[in-house]
Amino acid sequence: MLCSRSSALLGARRAALMALALAAGGCVSRAAPAPEPVGTPRPPATAPALGAQVGWFGFWVPDGPAARVLSLHVQESDEVEPPDAEPPARAPAPGATPAEADEELRYVVLPGVELAPAVEQKVAEIASAYFRRTGKELVVTSGTRDPARQAEAMHELFRHGADVLGLYKDKTAAREIKSAYEEGRSAEHPPEAMIAALERVIRAQIDRGVFISAHLREGAVDIRNRDMTPAEKRAFLEGVDEVGGVFALEESRPPHYHLQID
Repeated sequence: MLCSRSSALLGARRAALMALALAAGGCVSRAAPAPEPVGTPRPPATAPALGAQVGWFGFWVPDGPAARVLSLHVQESDEVEPPDAEPPARAPAPGATPAEADEELRYVVLPGVELAPAVEQKVAEIASAYFRRTGKELVVTSGTRDPARQAEAMHELFRHGADVLGLYKDKTAAREIKSAYEEGRSAEHPPEAMIAALERVIRAQIDRGVFISAHLREGAVDIRNRDMTPAEKRAFLEGVDEVGGVFALEESRPPHYHLQID
């Protein structure tokens, strides 16, 4: 009777152990060490490494050598920021402050080009507005001109077949310069001689108080546009309107924007 009761008790314990193992789903078992006597010193616990398998949850059944401990492996989660943590601030560019970045020039000037202070200020403002819209800089191809440079520029216009009379407001002055060019071409003069002839006409006009171009009065500048897309051209003209006090004329030979400062 005693043996039967002991066998029944053992069977019940084993059934409970099997049920726990099935409920744990994927848990593993290992032999359980015997219970330590009360008061037995234990070695100091060591902290697990980050990401290590930790957390052995055991169910000990006191049933002699055949006893088992159900061990559940718990994966330590990676460290995460608290929910209210703010993202790190983006570091500023080395050696630059926001104020200095705003004042940075957004245009380049070709060698030999000179700009009057008033024109330079307008160009800087337009270039800043253009950069905000496109992220690109402007290229200044011409600024203040003396009669020699104006003669060279107009010679290029004539040579490329531009409508010079349509470009300049003073038609009488434009016709005088065009006549000098046509006379030189008919006589097959070299370019240097033709440019010199145009310069003489321009100087004579200035002596009379006539300025064929605002470039001669430090009031105009040319901006390259041959590499601008239609959208970028619109952005440029929007910048001109935003700044104000500037008249923009698009010329095709060679491609550029002529800006005249009021």
